[in-house]
Amino acid sequence: MRTRVFAMLMAVAFGASGTDSPIDHWAQAIGGRDKLAGLKSIYREATLEFGPYKGTLRVWHTADGKYRKEEQIATLSSVETFDGKEGFVQQGEEPAHKMTPAEVATAASKRFANSNAIFFVFFPERRRGTVALEGDDTVILKPEGGIEWRVVLDQEKWLPKTMVHTEGGQTVTVSFKEYETVEGYTFEKEIARAAGNAGPGARIRFTKTVVNPDITGVRFSIESATAAALQPHQE
Repeated sequence: MRTRVFAMLMAVAFGASGTDSPIDHWAQAIGGRDKLAGLKSIYREATLEFGPYKGTLRVWHTADGKYRKEEQIATLSSVETFDGKEGFVQQGEEPAHKMTPAEVATAASKRFANSNAIFFVFFPERRRGTVALEGDDTVILKPEGGIEWRVVLDQEKWLPKTMVHTEGGQTVTVSFKEYETVEGYTFEKEIARAAGNAGPGARIRFTKTVVNPDITGVRFSIESATAAALQPHQE
C-alpha cells in the first residue's frame, strides 16, 4: 500500500512539473505552452543558397494549417498556396496548376516543417495525425494523409537538431544551425537542407520574422488561387 501511494505521489509530482517528456522540454525551450497558444500565424523572409545560386523566400503559415510560399532562385520562381485541403502551384510564368493527390499529401506534411511543427506537436486537441516518442530525444510526427517526420532534439537546449523525412524516394535532412528569439518565441535562424546524394544542398537564412502578422489579403484558398491571384503578394 505504501509503495502504491509513493508511486502515485511521484506520478503527480512529475505531471505537475511538466518537464518529464521531450515534448514538454521542447515546448518550454521555444516559449512555453501558454505563450504558444497565442501564436496564430507567422510571416518569414529568408535568403537562399543552392550551390552557386542565390535567391529569396517569403512564406506565411497559420495555426490552422494554411500556407503561402513565394520562392525565387537565380532566374526561377514559384508560388505555392495551400488552404489546408487543396492547393495550387505556379512555376514562373506558366499557368497555375492544382496540386495532385501526391502533392497534397506532401503539402499536408510540409506545412509543419521546421518551426511550424509547433502548430502540430503541442496542440493534440486540434491535431489530425499522430505524435510519438522514440528514446529520450526523438519526436516522430505524422500528419493524417501525409508523410512522417523524425525530429531529433538537442538534449541540452531541447531545440531540434535535425528533422528528417522521405520525399520523392530520397531522405531529406534539415540541420538546424542557428536560432533566434523573436517576441519571446524561439525560431530557427539558419538551416541546411540536404536530399540524399543529390549534390549540394540548400542553405536558408531567415532575415525577417513577424509574429501574428496581419494576413488580410494573403491568398491561401483555391477559389482565389488563379494564375493572376498567384502573383507575388504585396506587403
